[in-house]
Amino acid sequence: MLKRLVLGCNLLALAACAIPQPGPFYQGVTAARAHPGEILRSRITTASPSDATAYRVIYASTGVSGRIVPVSAVIYLPRSPPPPGGRDIIAWAHPTTGVAAGCAPSLGDITAGGRDLGGTIPGLHRFLHAGDIVTATDYEGLGVAGIHPYLIGRAEADDIIDSVRAARALPGADASRAYGVWGHSQGGQAALFVGQEAASYAPALHLVGVAAAAPPTNLGPELTAPHSSRLLTAYVYVTWSHLYHIPLTSVIAPQAVAALERTATTCINSIGQYIVASRTAASVPRTYIAHNPLTTPPWTVLFHENSAGFAPASAPLLITQGTADTTVYPKYTDSFVRRACKLGDTVDYIKLKGVTHIFTGYRSAKLVAAWFAQRFAGSPPPTTCPNRVEIKG
Repeated sequence: MLKRLVLGCNLLALAACAIPQPGPFYQGVTAARAHPGEILRSRITTASPSDATAYRVIYASTGVSGRIVPVSAVIYLPRSPPPPGGRDIIAWAHPTTGVAAGCAPSLGDITAGGRDLGGTIPGLHRFLHAGDIVTATDYEGLGVAGIHPYLIGRAEADDIIDSVRAARALPGADASRAYGVWGHSQGGQAALFVGQEAASYAPALHLVGVAAAAPPTNLGPELTAPHSSRLLTAYVYVTWSHLYHIPLTSVIAPQAVAALERTATTCINSIGQYIVASRTAASVPRTYIAHNPLTTPPWTVLFHENSAGFAPASAPLLITQGTADTTVYPKYTDSFVRRACKLGDTVDYIKLKGVTHIFTGYRSAKLVAAWFAQRFAGSPPPTTCPNRVEIKG
C-alpha cells in the first residue's frame, strides 16, 4: 500500500511531495552587525488572509552558537484599528516540519499556488479577530540556509522572542509590550523554553503566558524508547552532531549513518512529503543505535539541558495533551506538570480525551485563544496544581 501511495505521489502530486527551494528572498542576508529582532528584509505576501496583512520577513536573532543570524518568519497584522495601548502579540511556534532549509513553513504559500500559511496555525483567525498580531517563525536554519537547532530549547526560544521584537518593528504594527507564546509538539517544547528564558533574554517585553500542546519535555527517555520514531530521532542526531560537534558514530552504528543522514534531508510539511520521509526513515536499520545515548557523554547532558521543566517559568502555563498520543506519551507530560508545579509554576493542565498527537494543536485552539484573552486582560490564571487535571471529551 505504501509503495502505491509513494508512486501516486511521484506521478500525480509532485508539488505535494517535492521539497521547495528557498528563493532569492531568503538568500544573501547578513545579520552579523544587527541586533536581535531587527528586520533585515520584508515584503507583503500574496497569500494574506482577508482579516490581516501578512509579511514575509527576515530578522536577526541569536543563533545556537551565540552569534547573530538571519531567521525567516511570517507576521500577520490585523486589518482592524489598533486598540488603546496597542496590539498584543501571539508568537506561534510550529511543530516538526523537518530540518532542511526547504522545510520552512513560510515557503508553503510559494509552493501551493498561494495557499495561506495561516491554515497551519491553530487559532490564527481567533487571534486576529481579537486584534492580536501573530508571528510565525521558521526558526534558525529553515528558510534561511543553516543548520536547524531541532529541539535545542534555548535557540528556538530566542528565535520566537525575536519574532516578537520584529513584529513590533513593522510599520503600522502599533504593538504593545505584551505577548504570549503558543506552540505544538516541537513548538510546544520551544514555547516552554520561552517561559524559562524570556525574563533574562527580553526583559523589556511582557510575557503574559505560554500555551503548549503535546510538548516533548523529557528528551532522553522520549528519544531513546523502543517506540521512538526513527524519523524524528534522525532529525535530532544529525543536527545535534553538527551543532554540538559530536561524531554521529559516538552513538550511531557506522552502517546506519548514511541512511540516517538521508532521512534528515526529508520534510513533513504535507502528506506527500510525510509519505516520502516515512519511507526514507524505514531504510534506517532498527538496530541503528550502537551505544546508549543515556550513558554516553555528552548526549545524556544535552538531553537534560534541552528538556523543559527543570527551571521555573516566568509566566503562567497552559498545557494540553491528547490521551491517545503515541508520539509524546501522556506519562511524560504528566511528569513535566508535576515538576513545574513543584517549581512553583502556575499550570493549567487539560487532557483531551481520545485525541492523537497530530490533532492536539487544532483541538486546543479554542481553549488557547480564550485563555490568552484572559491573560491579556489581566485575569488571574487558573491552575490545576498540584493534583487536579481537567479531562475534556
